[in-house]
Amino acid sequence: MFQGTFALFNRALNVDFRLMRTHLFRFLFAVMILFFLMSAHVTSRAIGASGLVLFSQIIYLNFVVILMAGISIFATAITEEKEEQTMGLLLMAGVNPISLMLGKSMPRLVTALLLLSVQFPFTLLSITLGGVTLAQVIAAYSALAAFLFCLANLGLFCSVVCARSRSASTLVVIALAFFFLGFPFLEWVFNVIQSENWITKGALLANSIETVFDWRSQISILSQINSILATGFSDSPWGIPFWGHIVFGFILFVFSCMLFNRFALIDVGLSPGRGVISKKKSHTFSPSRTWDNALMWKDFYFLNGGVGMTLIKFVCYGIALLALCIFIGFSSNQWDLDLIGYTVFWSMFLVLLIEISLISARIFQVEIQWNTLVSTAMLPQSMARIAYSKLSGCLLSLIPACCYLMFGSLFIIDEIFSALDEILPEPTFWMMCVEVFFFWHLTAFLSTYIKWGALPLAFVLMWVGNTTFFIMVTIFSIGGGIRQEVFEVLSLFFSLGLLACIVGSHFLIKERLVLLASK
Repeated sequence: MFQGTFALFNRALNVDFRLMRTHLFRFLFAVMILFFLMSAHVTSRAIGASGLVLFSQIIYLNFVVILMAGISIFATAITEEKEEQTMGLLLMAGVNPISLMLGKSMPRLVTALLLLSVQFPFTLLSITLGGVTLAQVIAAYSALAAFLFCLANLGLFCSVVCARSRSASTLVVIALAFFFLGFPFLEWVFNVIQSENWITKGALLANSIETVFDWRSQISILSQINSILATGFSDSPWGIPFWGHIVFGFILFVFSCMLFNRFALIDVGLSPGRGVISKKKSHTFSPSRTWDNALMWKDFYFLNGGVGMTLIKFVCYGIALLALCIFIGFSSNQWDLDLIGYTVFWSMFLVLLIEISLISARIFQVEIQWNTLVSTAMLPQSMARIAYSKLSGCLLSLIPACCYLMFGSLFIIDEIFSALDEILPEPTFWMMCVEVFFFWHLTAFLSTYIKWGALPLAFVLMWVGNTTFFIMVTIFSIGGGIRQEVFEVLSLFFSLGLLACIVGSHFLIKERLVLLASK
């Protein structure tokens, strides 16, 4: 049993440790902590507990990166073998399911734990800056390690039951969204029902539901981090939240073992998945006749689901927005059109940012993964036109979110225009816009180099860049406050530099695609 596990584990670690990007990623984390430390040291004169600020930044950064790793790295442990049609060969070689799952998931978990261990000695420096104790540092990293173990097994479970990596990542996102957002919403609904006396307080059903909500609140990593970062923390790092994540991780691993034989040999096929596209002649879920721009048509239907997925998004977004408006209305006891407009507008604005980020991560990834870039490059079109055609097809999938965004803006049109009059002259606003566009270009560029994890890596790089900028701003403010003119000049130079990088990324992506197509 363990022979196959050690063989896969040893091979995965050897391959991982020989990659330059692995060591660069760890070095990047160390550099980020150094930036945080410099910022905390510079601001220590103005902030009382600068060590707590430094420690909080590091912990929340780790939390976000762990979430992204669970979506992009852990969720592909088994699906990548299914997509490469090597699952049957591994089973024929005598590797049993448990050895296979351990050999595929453990190296990724060990790599992530090593990334946490790199930060631990540097994080101890926050104790010397004040506001943090050794018990808080140990408790925080123990909580992150337990959450990482649980999330790794959640990704493994989704990777076992799903046929493709994209489906597994989507299932992980749904599970995390239900845990962090769905449970609070259900708890609010339950409290409303109890206040209306639809369920008798103290009844068996009410007590059971309250127990479930209390249990979820106790093991929530966010609640645990907030408790650890609070002043006067003295609890044990090995409490109920820690063991709750460990036990739940083992349960997910057991379920993965039980379902492995049922889903291991799913016929994935040698071509990219069609998603909701139907092979039957249905007007909604089957592709229409090819458009004049065939690449635009292909990416709209086969990468983003076409008309069928667009209708599904319309329905799902509508239901989610309705529930959110009802929730906010009950919570604030306000039922006016302005509140509905703000809720719909900002919710869809966030959804648009997320959708475009996901598009930028996978727009070229499918072509590279399935080796179709060579045949695509043989078309009588330039590589730049091919890339822009694919982008146009992907942007059509944003129609549902854009429609709801415009619908929400109709209720607050006056407020939007008045806000634009105030923020348009501000250089900070334009710097944020340029940063968002650069983030999308950076994600697309990184997706041509790495198979998975372009989105979290781009997020980390952007975090480092922003931290460097604010450290520069803080250094200028040491002498008694920074002048508004100096801040505007720094923002202008930073924005111009990002604009130059955006223009350069177009040429770099084109050259990279040409190079990949020539291999």
